[in-house]
Amino acid sequence: MDRSSLECFVALAEELHFHRAAERCHISQPAMSQQIRKLERQLGLRLAHRTKRTVSLTPAGEVFAVEARKTLRQMDVAAELALRTAHGEIGQLTVGVTSPALYVVFPEVAARFRERLPKVGLVVRELTTAEQERALMHGDIDVGLVHPPLEESALATEQIGRTAFQIALPDGHELAERDEVRLSDLEGEPVVIFPRQIAPHLYDTVLLLCQNAGFSLKIAMEAHPAQSIIGLVASGVGLGFIASRTQRLARDGVQYRPISGPRPYLSIGVAYHADSSAPATRAFVAAAHVAGRDMR
Repeated sequence: MDRSSLECFVALAEELHFHRAAERCHISQPAMSQQIRKLERQLGLRLAHRTKRTVSLTPAGEVFAVEARKTLRQMDVAAELALRTAHGEIGQLTVGVTSPALYVVFPEVAARFRERLPKVGLVVRELTTAEQERALMHGDIDVGLVHPPLEESALATEQIGRTAFQIALPDGHELAERDEVRLSDLEGEPVVIFPRQIAPHLYDTVLLLCQNAGFSLKIAMEAHPAQSIIGLVASGVGLGFIASRTQRLARDGVQYRPISGPRPYLSIGVAYHADSSAPATRAFVAAAHVAGRDMR
């Protein structure tokens, strides 16, 4: 049973005339008769009574006509939904986001994406960069906000922006009396920093910059997200590395100072499978680039 057979029967049911029904379906009258007989054979029942002058539907034909119309409408809806999904107009996009990116840039990316494709839903999963690499390779997410570089050559990564780290200080700390601090000022100070698995390359860069400044970073604790780091600073556990002004949450007992001289930057990129041509993915990448400009 195919669409053309259903369309022919519906036309006959509405016209009750083989010639007019055939013209409506753009086929010959013998072809119309063949379609109806084929449908009746498939169903194993008579759908219409035919005489030389009249055509009428059997009771079974009346019922089948109603359901055939519904089926044709549903086929049209299915085709339209499939087409709109293929064009990226509806559906959903599964996005991986690192903890820092979730606060620094994702809200802006999501807002701009919704302006482009308002009927495409975003499913957000908070994942580390390494976890996103695996998820992208396995097809568990469609696109991600990561901290480059990535290791998988099959993935495309485009940097959208970067922002300099700042230092969170407890009230009363001597460094809080300065307008800026240098990395070398952290020598001997206990420091709270994000875990290495959040962004391995960035974590190693922070340690290397400190070594280049002449000392080894004294890590008191690793914590995330930014609220946890700030809370630990307020509690006197140590000084904290905070990525950008976006993470400078107002909290009693904590002050923030920019770092002068060589300093680490939080780089954020958008990653996706290099073979992807999905319109929704392309729209998210474009939105990420627009939002990323505000980080620079």
